[in-house]
Amino acid sequence: MPSCDTVDAALSWAWQLLARNPATQSSLHDEIAGRLQGRRPTLDDLAQPPLLRAVFDETLRLYPPAWGMSRELLTDDDVQGFRIPRKATVLLYQYITHHHSEFWEAPEQFQPERFLSAAGKERPKFAYYPFGGGPRICIGNTFALAEGPLVLATLIQHFRAEPIPGHQAAASNVE
Repeated sequence: MPSCDTVDAALSWAWQLLARNPATQSSLHDEIAGRLQGRRPTLDDLAQPPLLRAVFDETLRLYPPAWGMSRELLTDDDVQGFRIPRKATVLLYQYITHHHSEFWEAPEQFQPERFLSAAGKERPKFAYYPFGGGPRICIGNTFALAEGPLVLATLIQHFRAEPIPGHQAAASNVE
């Protein structure tokens, strides 16, 4: 899943979301400025600024670069009374799950703090799965979760995102 294109897409959405949420952008800037004091971030810095990772996770929740995936069933299965035969192709859409009100309060809103609270630990395991899961989880997930926040931390030290008046991003639910 992660490639230059998918991480780039996530970073583009992160900037769009930060532009539309200046208080979060300011808090993130202050967190990074306090931690890094102008120097380049390293992998060792990723564990410390919690808002940085929360912003990136919330961006992946709202706009997963790969919105869905398919899987072929190895055995017959029954899901809530519906029989699904062996070898059937099942489509899984992270985008739909990541916006489902059963798992997320105010699912269309950009709220990075939802990844900072203990409430996130109570969510079902696959309510958030931007990289898939299980034995076929994206092999680039660790790289993407390092590269994205490192680039975001580097940029937020030097730039501010502002919305372009009269311009709306391609997705209609940017808040």
